Amino acid sequence: MAHLFSSKNPTFLILFFLSSLLFLTAQQCNHHHFAALLHLKHGFHFSPYRHSLPSWNSNNTDCCSWEGITCDGPTGHVISLDLSELFISGRIDFDSLFRLRSLQRLNLAYNDFDGSPIPSGFDQLTSLTHLNLSRLHFYGQIPLEISRLTTLVSLDLSRNEYRNGSDSKYLKLENPNIGAVVQNLSNLSELYLDWVHILLQGQTLDLPLPYLRKLSLIDCSIFSSLSHLHFLSELYLSYNNLSSAVPSFPGSLRKLILYECGSIYSSLSQLHFLSELDLSHNDLSSAIDSLINLQFLTHLRLTNCNLSGSLPPSLLNLTKLQYLYLSSNKLSGPIPSSYGNELLNLKVIDLGNNLLNGTIPSSLLSLPSLQRLDLTGNQLSGQLGGFHNASSSQLEYILLGNNKLQGMIPRFIFQLTKLQILSLSSNNFSGAVELGLFQNFKNLYSLDLSDNNLSVQDGSGNFTFVSIPQIEYLLLRSCNISTFPNFLRNQEGLRELDLSNNKISGEIPKWIWEIPPCLGEIGGTLSVLNLQGNAFNGTLLHTFKEGCNIQTLDLSGNQLKGQVPKSLANCKMLEVLNLGKNQIQDTFPLWLEALSQLRVLILRSNQFHGTIGHPQAFPLLQIFDLSFNSFEGNLPSNMFKSWKAMMEEDKSQSLILGKMISGNRSSGSSIYYQNIYYQNKVSLVSKGLQMELVKILTAFTVVDLSENKFHGDIPESIGVLKSLLVLNMSNNDLTGGIPTSLQNLRDLESLDLSHNKLSGEIPWQLTDLTFLAVLNLSQNFLVGKIPQSRQFLTFNSESFKENSGLCGPPLLKKCEDVESAPPSPLSTLQSERKYDWELMWIGFGVGHGLFVAFAPA
Repeated sequence: MAHLFSSKNPTFLILFFLSSLLFLTAQQCNHHHFAALLHLKHGFHFSPYRHSLPSWNSNNTDCCSWEGITCDGPTGHVISLDLSELFISGRIDFDSLFRLRSLQRLNLAYNDFDGSPIPSGFDQLTSLTHLNLSRLHFYGQIPLEISRLTTLVSLDLSRNEYRNGSDSKYLKLENPNIGAVVQNLSNLSELYLDWVHILLQGQTLDLPLPYLRKLSLIDCSIFSSLSHLHFLSELYLSYNNLSSAVPSFPGSLRKLILYECGSIYSSLSQLHFLSELDLSHNDLSSAIDSLINLQFLTHLRLTNCNLSGSLPPSLLNLTKLQYLYLSSNKLSGPIPSSYGNELLNLKVIDLGNNLLNGTIPSSLLSLPSLQRLDLTGNQLSGQLGGFHNASSSQLEYILLGNNKLQGMIPRFIFQLTKLQILSLSSNNFSGAVELGLFQNFKNLYSLDLSDNNLSVQDGSGNFTFVSIPQIEYLLLRSCNISTFPNFLRNQEGLRELDLSNNKISGEIPKWIWEIPPCLGEIGGTLSVLNLQGNAFNGTLLHTFKEGCNIQTLDLSGNQLKGQVPKSLANCKMLEVLNLGKNQIQDTFPLWLEALSQLRVLILRSNQFHGTIGHPQAFPLLQIFDLSFNSFEGNLPSNMFKSWKAMMEEDKSQSLILGKMISGNRSSGSSIYYQNIYYQNKVSLVSKGLQMELVKILTAFTVVDLSENKFHGDIPESIGVLKSLLVLNMSNNDLTGGIPTSLQNLRDLESLDLSHNKLSGEIPWQLTDLTFLAVLNLSQNFLVGKIPQSRQFLTFNSESFKENSGLCGPPLLKKCEDVESAPPSPLSTLQSERKYDWELMWIGFGVGHGLFVAFAPA
């Protein structure tokens, strides 16, 4: 036999040549697929937040080596294409995609296909086993041709939604209905249809999928039964409003997630083998005890379930429990130490945003498997007790912010070597803290010590933080810091830096701007830089490099001089720019028009001068504050017409996450902003209350041009800003009449035009502003009778004083021989309502805030 494998044997040589040729050609991309993929990429529009598939280029002809591509070895045909989470936008060339006939797996999830129906042609991909078209902004009827993909094992059409103003469109299964689409997909193991509108016109259906293991739906009431799905192990149902008549669940279930599904408790007691249960966003106020006799549970999530009273002792029966989520409820009383003594398998405990009080049991902190502990937003007090063997702890996340904890930061904290996130903000911790104590944390990437009574020190240069190069979030607001931390020189992965409200004086260190990598471009990662409320002086340097990723820059409340650096135009992602309360001497930075993402521009209380030109940009602008400067000239009418975000009337999807702090409104109705570390976070004083707005969408819009030297008429174009809530043009030299177009600002709550030279009568159309709570028209040259209707009946004389020609209530001067102004027409859309602030708790990210909305008083 040996001679057969001899190099002198011709047969061996031929076989060796053929195998070598096969090896060399394996994984070489089919040239038709290569051309189709290049053509496909040509139509992509990429988000600046994601790379643009650099490996997909004509110089690299082996597309099998491209990102997201898997090929069949012998043929070089593309069998798997994964373009998920690339933030591709626009309408892609599906014809090129359908030329990849050998595809077995296709994942296009988390892109934006511009609001269109699912295109025809997917039935050409007859080898598909896995198809993921979720979160693509598709809408309309799901085509029947999907039913021809009989080899499908997994189909995900979930969470598609297209918004056009207030109109929302979703995928739907109406004609053909769900039965027609899935009846031939007998191999399906996974089916995800949540957010798909399913209609059977009053009929019910037994789902004909015998091998189904995972099912996700919005409405399960269309099914007469689910118990015949003998292999079903994971079920996700949301927004069903189910009752006790819910279809019986199969006993094979291991994982069950029900969001906003009504009363479903009686159906769960038979699920003896259930290991994961998520009933978040249901009302379980009186039913928790009926849900926790499931001895095999490892995951229990009851977030936002209206739970009240003390933490239930019956949870102690769940001895296999590893993940416990009870956040955003109304639970009160102390945390039982028995939780830490008996639930020994716990890995995650989330009790955030409740009403818990008392101390934190040491037994909880010392659980042997505990990795994440979130007690944020409660009323916990006292000192943190220590525990033995802290160095062997598995703790990775400790979130204790917004409580009433006190005392020194205990030493055991610095022995938790696996710690990744530590948040102790907004408590009453005291004493000195050396940042050098954290240098042994190899995995720490988020540190928040803000808003305590701490004195944080950097160790006088005795350490470098080189051992934790991946730190991303450093939040040291109000920590009595007196010098700029030197270790920041070595932080190349920093994303958010908050040193606001400290005692740092002198110039901002030159190495921040000049020694690469500088903070303007640290690893291309820094997105939030907040140095507000210190005593920095010197000039702003011009060193923001091209490709800068800064999204929030707050240098307000310092003593900075010079001009606004034009290099900021390189920060294309900038959303919040706050340079208020400095000593900057400059003209209006018209070149900021290049920043199309800008939402907040605050230049107040500086020494800006000259005209503001004719800016016709800032389509996303929501807060524009030039107050307390020396700007002059006419107000350009085209400026208002370019602020598209302030023209949006529908605000149903907008949220303001924030915190309201009682306080006194400053003189007049001027507004004070204070930007702090959460991106897009601004605080202001309006209607007598101080508010911190953590996330700003179109729900809050402000224009403040007060305390300048603007003159001429107020442009009628101001009336296009239909979502404006606060308008302040006081203390200028404005002339002419009050524009009647202000009647279009139906959401306006505060209007201050005082201390100008406005003349003429008060337009009766202003009485249509039924949300108006603050009005100041004092110290002008207005004449005639004050309108006597709606909100105008609620204002006192201070709103109209020192207008010698005005008469009528609330002024004492009577109107003699003055014809009454025409009454305001009845509004068909708004009745006379007073609005006040309503607050409710809501959590976000690793921090927590309050939701602030308008609601009837």
